[in-house]
Amino acid sequence: MTVSDALPEIRFAVVTDPDRRHAFFWAAPAESFDGLLAAWNREDDLTAAPFEFTDPQLVAETRAWVAETQRETGRPATVMVCSIENGQWVNWNLAGLPHPLLPTF
Repeated sequence: MTVSDALPEIRFAVVTDPDRRHAFFWAAPAESFDGLLAAWNREDDLTAAPFEFTDPQLVAETRAWVAETQRETGRPATVMVCSIENGQWVNWNLAGLPHPLLPTF
């Protein structure tokens, strides 16, 4: 088994406000992803949908972060990877990894 095999499979979601000026990108273990979407979609003014980041390094770093958070808390972890406001990055939580071009959603 490789280190990558020991990391949880994850899925990404984008949570947006009605006018899509604000977007928050979350990652969760695949087995708890539906719960992440359901929780955000209960909010009247927010919409959550699946999102795909394709950069292998971004995905690997996020998998490692989710795994570490799960080890620390003892339960499935959900992490906020980044956020965009008015077409600009305002939060990037993967230190040491440059953020990608602004995604479209």
